[in-house]
Amino acid sequence: MIAGALRQAVVQLPDASFRQVLVRSLLISIAVFALLAAALWLGLMLIPDGGHTWIDWLVGFASGIGFFVLMLLLFPAVMTAAIGLFLDDIADAVERRWYPQEAPGRALALWPALWGSLRFLGVVLLVNLLLLPVYAILLFFPPLLYGLSLLVNGWLVSREYFEQIAWRYMSHVEATQMRRRYRGDLWLCGVVIVLLLTIPLVNFLVPIVATAFMVHVYKRLRARG
Repeated sequence: MIAGALRQAVVQLPDASFRQVLVRSLLISIAVFALLAAALWLGLMLIPDGGHTWIDWLVGFASGIGFFVLMLLLFPAVMTAAIGLFLDDIADAVERRWYPQEAPGRALALWPALWGSLRFLGVVLLVNLLLLPVYAILLFFPPLLYGLSLLVNGWLVSREYFEQIAWRYMSHVEATQMRRRYRGDLWLCGVVIVLLLTIPLVNFLVPIVATAFMVHVYKRLRARG
């Protein structure tokens, strides 16, 4: 199921609707990270000067490294939140090409879509911040750090993508029930998405592919019953 759905999503990449969403989501993601960097810089500026140059330098260096690691870990979440604002454009294009004989999904209203994206971003930020001490320890064990991040963000990403797609076709309660019924399949889909997001350059295209991918996954799970 996963391989076939992913192949269909990749095949449609040249679609004009996909290109437009890519540009807009990248601009939003850059703006988010710029704001985070500015907040970090402002926070460091507000710390009183202790008079120890080497300590101040060490704090600044450690903060920079921490921000870089956090940025790498949160990139999938930020891109996913950004793409959620344009989910309907991608889903509509997928439905037109692959499922013209089926009734199209309902477009999500702007404010619910925005709230859903912000809520998801907030949950991912909170979860990853709570896990930051664990991440710091696992810096000495990179494979474990990578594996934990993959599992945690894979689970979160799968929830967001699937629910946003499912809400186009069913109520929130029904979508939650369906997600729980197929939690294993969906978690694996989320891990695949996050894994692709860690590949340089490819990761800029993955949120769009992932949205189309989840439409196909939903359709196949729905057909399964």
